[in-house]
Amino acid sequence: MQERAVEEKELFFKQWLRSPRSMGSVIPSSRALARAVAQETAWSPGRFVVELGGGTGAITRGLLEAGIAPDDLLVVELERHLYEYLRDTFPECRVVQGDATRLDEILERQGIRDVATVISGLPMVNMPKAFKKAVVEQAFRAVGDGGVVLQYSYSPVCPIPADELAVDARIARFVPWNVPPAFVWRYRRRRG
Repeated sequence: MQERAVEEKELFFKQWLRSPRSMGSVIPSSRALARAVAQETAWSPGRFVVELGGGTGAITRGLLEAGIAPDDLLVVELERHLYEYLRDTFPECRVVQGDATRLDEILERQGIRDVATVISGLPMVNMPKAFKKAVVEQAFRAVGDGGVVLQYSYSPVCPIPADELAVDARIARFVPWNVPPAFVWRYRRRRG
């Protein structure tokens, strides 16, 4: 177990060195953050939870530990090394290499129609507005009217331009025990 944790941190750090903009931190998310995200996740058997930017699986592990069925979890990771690591670490889950801005295509290929929650671990703060807009729109399209869209971030400032995207954003959880301290944001599409 300890050897796996060292391997995870090493892979995460190497990926950060290769592409710092694609990573939100230099170390993986903590168990405390994973628990906080899981507590905000809406799910019932047969409905899917989609995780965007699975990294090395810290949040994935927390979702599974919280009781989300592996068959109902889809993890999307763009970076090849991280995707391969996730695929090997969580063979019971659906892990796909893909672009979060094309989530609708990924869901269609996977035959997934009923998504309860989309969780984004993507480092949105430093991303271009067009990228943020595409990810948020794809997430809301996936969950429909009754679903939940979550974003964890290390910024107390909303990671997306909420007003421009007609999104109500609020901090659902603050996790001071994460390094760095983290925030779980909950987004809702504005009505009218």
